[in-house]
Amino acid sequence: MQDMKAAVLHGPRDIRIESLDVPKLKPDWVLLKVRAAGICGSDLHLYKEKTSIVVESELGKGLYVPGHELSGEISKLGASVTGLSEGDRVAVEPIVNCGECDWCHMGWYNLCANSKLIGFYYNGGFAEYCAVPAEKCFKIPENVSFEEAATLDCIAVAEHAVKRAEVCSEDTVAILGAGSIGLFAAQAASVAGAREIFVVGTHEFQLKAANGFNVTAAINARKENPVDRINELTEGAGVDKVIEAVGGESSTITDSIAMLKRRGTLVLTGIFLKPMPIDTFALLTKELRLTGAWGYEYWTRMKEFALSLDLLERGRIDAGKIITHKYPLDRVSEAYETALDKEKTESIKVQIVF
Repeated sequence: MQDMKAAVLHGPRDIRIESLDVPKLKPDWVLLKVRAAGICGSDLHLYKEKTSIVVESELGKGLYVPGHELSGEISKLGASVTGLSEGDRVAVEPIVNCGECDWCHMGWYNLCANSKLIGFYYNGGFAEYCAVPAEKCFKIPENVSFEEAATLDCIAVAEHAVKRAEVCSEDTVAILGAGSIGLFAAQAASVAGAREIFVVGTHEFQLKAANGFNVTAAINARKENPVDRINELTEGAGVDKVIEAVGGESSTITDSIAMLKRRGTLVLTGIFLKPMPIDTFALLTKELRLTGAWGYEYWTRMKEFALSLDLLERGRIDAGKIITHKYPLDRVSEAYETALDKEKTESIKVQIVF
């Protein structure tokens, strides 16, 4: 079997370039020559420190090949694959669900209890080759680059959060977090017609990027209290919707509840590392709606991943401004450190490119 180079995460701060077998193909899968793959926030959590996230992949317990945000060129087709050809440029939807449970049948396959993710369970895009289901491949239009296409997982997550919030033209929206998900959520809220959009971040370079998307205001939470500032900008009214895109151990849930209008909606997309306190009295007396947004799914008749690709193709979403750093595979450790040290590197989306 032919060998390939791949990055294998063994534990915190321990990612190694190793030689692995090129994946064998199932009949309905394709072999992808990877062209671009992004580092996600969940990848950073696992690289930075020991977490409660259980890692078990094709390689065994505690090991995995990251890279669930990926695009590439089809190198080989499985025996039963139709509708695709060798050489096709494709983006990959990384959720591999069972297709048989009630959640899958309803189109809410992000809630499938039996789903396995490319880039966690299955070897991901931080490798020269990656095997993926043919049905998870979406052809990339000529005006979209491999690097832009590799952000589609982020765009779809943001799009799902905006749809879960039911953002419409009457709404004022606050996005807490100005990383890639937050910045894509700001753009998705604009596409949905939000009347005003406020982005809250902690780095000036992120807020500069947010201003490039014509938001109403970009607020630095290190320099001013975001709740006070949003109340000032809305003349004390607060906002209709909040999308939380920070997670970790931040106080963003408390801030979100404080800045919401009565009957407002808070959508959580950030992954918190421990249980967080919630002001249940304010939640109750303001009749707030609190919900999560996990991955993405069908929204009526169209997959949100496909919708995100359509928005990218038509220029409604700009991914180019969010991709700040690109590294070859053999510098993957440097890529992770760049993504972690935002203060020094001013990184937003860091990618491995081939």
